[in-house]
Amino acid sequence: MLKKGYKPNKEPTLSIGMILPTDFRKRLIVTTPSSKKKIRIEAKLKHLEYENFKKKEITFKGSHSNDFFIIHSVPAGRGFHWEKTIDVKVAGNLHIKNSNGNIFVINEIKLEQYLASVATSEMGSACPSALLEAQTIVARSWIIAASEQKHFKLGIDACNDDCCQRYQGITNITNKSKQASKKTFGHFLVHDNQICDTRYSKSCGGISENNENVWRESPKPYLRAVFDGSSKTIPDLSNNQKLQTWIKDPPNCYCGNKYIDEENLKIYIGKVDKKGTYFRWRVRYTQQEIKRIVNQKCNTSFEVITSLKPLKRGISGRITSLEISGLENKKNQNIQLNSEYEIRDALHPEFLYSSAFINILDLDDNQIIKTITLEGAGWGHGVGLCQIGALGMALSHKTSAEILSHYFPSTKIKKMYD
Repeated sequence: MLKKGYKPNKEPTLSIGMILPTDFRKRLIVTTPSSKKKIRIEAKLKHLEYENFKKKEITFKGSHSNDFFIIHSVPAGRGFHWEKTIDVKVAGNLHIKNSNGNIFVINEIKLEQYLASVATSEMGSACPSALLEAQTIVARSWIIAASEQKHFKLGIDACNDDCCQRYQGITNITNKSKQASKKTFGHFLVHDNQICDTRYSKSCGGISENNENVWRESPKPYLRAVFDGSSKTIPDLSNNQKLQTWIKDPPNCYCGNKYIDEENLKIYIGKVDKKGTYFRWRVRYTQQEIKRIVNQKCNTSFEVITSLKPLKRGISGRITSLEISGLENKKNQNIQLNSEYEIRDALHPEFLYSSAFINILDLDDNQIIKTITLEGAGWGHGVGLCQIGALGMALSHKTSAEILSHYFPSTKIKKMYD
């Protein structure tokens, strides 16, 4: 497992969780490269059963560089609105474990082969080379920096999904993604001689966000809010009125419709993503709908929702603290959510696109909410690289170096191994 502060002088090998213990999977089907045979594996209380074998762990090794296994029904988009299962082809080795009666699958793979897949799992294979190169350097830097270590207790470097970064196997690898990996081989973004903890999301909505406004961590000089256009000036989105104007009439942004028409986004975005509107979006709820969602997600018993009040916003307009008020037993009650993640989770049956929104209320004669409309900007947390903005820059003939310097100020690209 990678350690924080590690600086590689040769290509490392990664451990990527494909099916996690928290997926509660009892059965697994794997197609092996040698026989092309489907092997069915079942988790019992303390061991795994397949064919006539009983083992605590199973290891399948790829004997040739072009060997691949097919892991059937792998979760993709866990907990998000695009959640589904997909069959994934992976190179390298497979380690299958029994974790308290659940199947745990780890793919052991070389970093650069992993990255060639990440670039076209995160975004589509039709993307310009400059975007794929920038995405590859960002993905390489993020996983080697190992700052988050979300799955430290499982002993893996990352999972296969949006929780970490998307890895959907070698199916998505194209000549362009292989070239992006080859051209940037061993290249990292660094600041103060340390590999950067490079974050990214699908669309910043026009302004990226400071990292400390999204996660409980110290400010990082290369994860600063930037206006997603040619101007260096960041508009003031500190109150609802200014944000409403920004959402309804935005200036020209790289992730906006001037640079890439959202009708054409389906050509460029990854296969897992919903083909929706990423720059600006709208969600409408009736009183019954918003009450049911909030009560389910927040473990409350509101009879009526009376208001959604932003208490604090980040630079991008993302709400980082929200008060939800309502009536319980005919008494006024409120709860406070203190992260953009909690807010997005609480205000959607699956997951809200971003927390950069305003809410518009339609009231009845008794001033009770009939419907509530959320109008918002961007998809994701908004920190670091804006993937659709980077696409807009690449389509405008910006280089990968220009893309990276735009989204990660005060960084430089450094080659650490051949």
